[in-house]
Amino acid sequence: MLTEKILSTLSCQRFLTLNEICKATNIDHLIGQQQLKKLEKDRLIERRFFAGRSYFKLTDVTKSTSDLGKKTWDKLSQRKLAIQIGQARTCYHHLAGQAGVQLFQWLNQNHLVEKLSLDHYVLTAQGKRQFSHFLVESVQQTRLQTCIDFSERLPHLSGALGTRLLSQLVKNNVVALTSKRQIRINIPLARWFKEDFLEDKSNQMFMG
Repeated sequence: MLTEKILSTLSCQRFLTLNEICKATNIDHLIGQQQLKKLEKDRLIERRFFAGRSYFKLTDVTKSTSDLGKKTWDKLSQRKLAIQIGQARTCYHHLAGQAGVQLFQWLNQNHLVEKLSLDHYVLTAQGKRQFSHFLVESVQQTRLQTCIDFSERLPHLSGALGTRLLSQLVKNNVVALTSKRQIRINIPLARWFKEDFLEDKSNQMFMG
């Protein structure tokens, strides 16, 4: 069934576009649109509109990756630009790539950020304290802005707080800006996050 092929493709647990899903499943766009609408109506997938296009992701985040899902993601991860600047780069004025996505995941795992819906994230009270401590200035905002990362196809922190975070990371020499949007990691971000960013390390939930 077409719906099963689409769900299998999306089992890579990344945000994919209509075009990418249709290519992976070898179906035309009109049929793909119809099937995606049905799956969205049945709440098997979620849609996020970002940067002028729709992205789709499985609702069930526990679904294991199928062979088709793995093949789809392997192909996307081998795009030339994703390889060239996929580890760490700027996206506007915030941290993106593998580094940016991992950092946002750590914020979630340590309950500094809470996910309310597919594109609605908020800072928790603890998150406000941690960011205020690291940025050496009061952080009062609650709702966060996120981007769908070009190379990782998962969210990374953006907006004003993302800009302030990257600026402080550069100031502290944790990272350095280089040419062509690339960012050099001077201190392993996993170590920085555990040792410097987390003010209260007693209950940290870190996954490297």
